[in-house]
Amino acid sequence: MDVPPDIHLVTDAMPPLPFRAARVFFIALALVLDSGCRDPAPPAGITVLLEAPPDSLDDRFALTAHGQRLAQLVSPGLLTFDDASRPVPQLAESFREVSPTVVEFVLRPGLTFHDGSALTAEDVKATFDALRDPKLGSPKRERYEPVERVEVVDARAVRFHLKRPYAPLLAELSAAILPAERVGPGGIEAQGTHPVGAGPFRFESWPDEEHLTLVPFEGWHGGKPAVSRLTFRVVRDETTRVLELLKGRADLVVNGVSPAVLPALRKSPHLRVVTKPGTGFTYLGLNLREGPLADVRVRQALCHLIDVRPLVEHKLHGLAEPASSMLPREHWAFTETPGCGYAPEEAARLLDAAGYPDPDGPGGQPRLSFTFKTSTDRFRRAVALVLKEQLAKGGIAVEVRALEFGTFFEDVRRGRFELFTLKWAAVMEPDLLRGAFHSANIPGPENHWGGFNRGALKDPKLDRVLDAATQASREERKTLYAEAQRELDADMPVIPLWHEASVAVVSSRLADFEPSAHGLLLPLAKAREVTPERGGTP
Repeated sequence: MDVPPDIHLVTDAMPPLPFRAARVFFIALALVLDSGCRDPAPPAGITVLLEAPPDSLDDRFALTAHGQRLAQLVSPGLLTFDDASRPVPQLAESFREVSPTVVEFVLRPGLTFHDGSALTAEDVKATFDALRDPKLGSPKRERYEPVERVEVVDARAVRFHLKRPYAPLLAELSAAILPAERVGPGGIEAQGTHPVGAGPFRFESWPDEEHLTLVPFEGWHGGKPAVSRLTFRVVRDETTRVLELLKGRADLVVNGVSPAVLPALRKSPHLRVVTKPGTGFTYLGLNLREGPLADVRVRQALCHLIDVRPLVEHKLHGLAEPASSMLPREHWAFTETPGCGYAPEEAARLLDAAGYPDPDGPGGQPRLSFTFKTSTDRFRRAVALVLKEQLAKGGIAVEVRALEFGTFFEDVRRGRFELFTLKWAAVMEPDLLRGAFHSANIPGPENHWGGFNRGALKDPKLDRVLDAATQASREERKTLYAEAQRELDADMPVIPLWHEASVAVVSSRLADFEPSAHGLLLPLAKAREVTPERGGTP
């Protein structure tokens, strides 16, 4: 899993089952459901299935999607993001810009941590002072470089003084707020395995990698959650996750079930499938460093040869929207751009102009040949094969190489690729465009982990626009990001494919749960556990 820090998550997960695997699955499913066997009752409360365990419950060190999303339930930050990626107060009651370099937050009154201690501005200051301290060793430390100091105004007010105007700051202030006595290096082990925060749920137990239990926090500012207990179980196999849902031994899976099996789940009387347009972004990566792909005409030609619609319809069963930008349509900074569009004739014209004519007509020798790297995941391989077929019709030969994910992603980080596919799991802060496409973020020997411009785009004009957006007002940023999206249309450093929907499978024991567009678990704080006493039968 490619996991840039915090809100910039990448994943190669949630593969729809190919036809043969789906057929085998349904045969096994029918045998299980017809067997008449009764399984032990699930634990009290609500059971949530995860595909992988969290790496940490300390938000300062959690780099996986599961780690960060679970940490947010226990130890939220000053603010979070709505489905349109707008910042909204969480532990903060309000925030305002005092000046271009000073932002003030006012905490909600009466906040307490799970241990009963009061949450004050001193805890906020201690949290961010520690995050910025190299002694702590947080992988997120560099993101707070623009912060000069944190000032406590009074018990509920805190001000962030910046070295320069920095508009993306709000995205970084979603970091977990911890008790002051836990923020230093001495508190790392305790916070990572037995966290304390001020979130809607408090930690109860984590006996092994496969099981984690949280219980509702009566002091949560939004009111005690109406769920008696949350049990998180790690179930790596998708077929087992589906069977656990169907047998009533699990109550929630978020973005962990393939579209191919959703029809069977929808038929179950005790399950509902809820979808929402998502912010995950799948793309075709291109290496611009040398060779034919260094020519923008070749990149544009490849884009004109790809038709995303059949992939969305048949592979993703309609649970995605074709993408024209990294930013989803619902994002506040999204701008409609022409994109490339499926146009094989224009692709042929561009390849001719770039010096790659068809050597012997349709069906003969290819104009160009590329290596396409992907993971061994069945769905990602299936996508690569469809793209290979589409490109072949335009005279582009592709050799698909499916690699174990660690090897594959190390090659991507190191620039050892021509073509590849990956997915950003959640796109919230539009400054992600700077991380992904600014020339300063090209991976190198010293920053191959943190440089996300893996195709090595170098566009001075785009750099200037993205830099300017970090110091602009909200309306000015929208204008600048519109310009950036048009410039990326022209550069074509990656080929946008689709934005996947956020999909939750929910049992009848869990009411009022609506998925987050970003796949967050915070909606559990507003959901309601249904018991016979409350009306309704599990």
